[in-house]
Amino acid sequence: MRFYRWMTLGQPDVEQCFLDAAPQGLGARSSFLARGKSVKGHYPESPRIDLSEENPGLRLESFIGNSKRMLVVSRPLRALLEQWCKGQEVEYLPVHIYNHRGRLHADDYSIVNPLSTLDCIDLERSEVEMMEGEVVGVGRIVLSPAKLERPSHLFRVREAPHFYVISEPLAEALKAGGFTNVVLEHLEVANT
Repeated sequence: MRFYRWMTLGQPDVEQCFLDAAPQGLGARSSFLARGKSVKGHYPESPRIDLSEENPGLRLESFIGNSKRMLVVSRPLRALLEQWCKGQEVEYLPVHIYNHRGRLHADDYSIVNPLSTLDCIDLERSEVEMMEGEVVGVGRIVLSPAKLERPSHLFRVREAPHFYVISEPLAEALKAGGFTNVVLEHLEVANT
């Protein structure tokens, strides 16, 4: 089976929405959304992200690219992911997007926060920088087929939780669904 990395920047286009902030009210916990940590009990009641002047685009896509390494998806895309991720530990967090004038621009988007990571990379073939037994940097990732016998359709890489990995069947479902701004990068799987 093939696997793909979901690129959170999306496809650069000045006409479309691009987020460079996390929901207001999370403070330092906003990094949890990029690392697969739960924000239960901390997520704001009125989750709001304001579009910045630096990114003037207003066109809404199925996936909204962002610099915070979050999966920000439309209602139909969320429904598809919920279907494919049944039984997985995933938070689906509603978010309201406000335009540059402070007016509500979209209220039917969610942040998808998969909470589990998978020990799935071939450390010898990947570019992983270690210091005192801890991962301090990850460049190129090569997946280990032996560690992928029963993967989820959407998961995070243990050594780099900001990497979202999806299975080939889910990638095909995303393509068939016509979801926009979903950019996938093929991941190498080591030969056995």
